[in-house]
Amino acid sequence: MCGVAIFQGRALADINLTGVPLAEALEAFICRRDPRLENVQLRRATPTGDIESRVQPNKRWYEVIFETDDNPGDEDDDDDTFEARKKAKAKAKAEAKKQVKTWPPSNPPVIPPADE
Repeated sequence: MCGVAIFQGRALADINLTGVPLAEALEAFICRRDPRLENVQLRRATPTGDIESRVQPNKRWYEVIFETDDNPGDEDDDDDTFEARKKAKAKAKAEAKKQVKTWPPSNPPVIPPADE
């Protein structure tokens, strides 16, 4: 089942762009940074005070929120991602925790028989 994933990050675009050309430039930057993303659609772009003056024309950094197609099957195939390693570590910890026995072992209380 395909869904939509929402991401937040930073993107770089020409300082003189506005409107639709700005959105297209930011989407292109995001796609170049991560070619695995499909159908990137910009939802919000907020300019930051950071300007890259080392490139011509000057570019500005934007805080962006964007949507992409979500393919959950792709994430499970890649065992080398941070999230996959994190899940595997949590699973191993849970398995180890199951094997840990409580100490001291709980024994039922022994009640001596009453002398009558």
